[in-house]
Amino acid sequence: MSKFNPILRYMKNPSSRKLAINAKCAECFGCTPDHLEKGFKESISSCSSYSCLLHGFRPYQREKSLEGQKMPVQNL
Repeated sequence: MSKFNPILRYMKNPSSRKLAINAKCAECFGCTPDHLEKGFKESISSCSSYSCLLHGFRPYQREKSLEGQKMPVQNL
């Protein structure tokens, strides 16, 4: 389970900012070092706690909209 548990992964490498954010988000949705909450990745992805300072950095974010991305032009 430690391979997939963000909290345990952070505990093995506490100097990693990315792993710290992943662990905090997982903890916020009920995960512990001994327990992974079912569906926690989806819960983090759809997190609506916009006042959280980590909200913009959370893992498992949904894909950004295609608006603003360059699209290839097709020759007709």
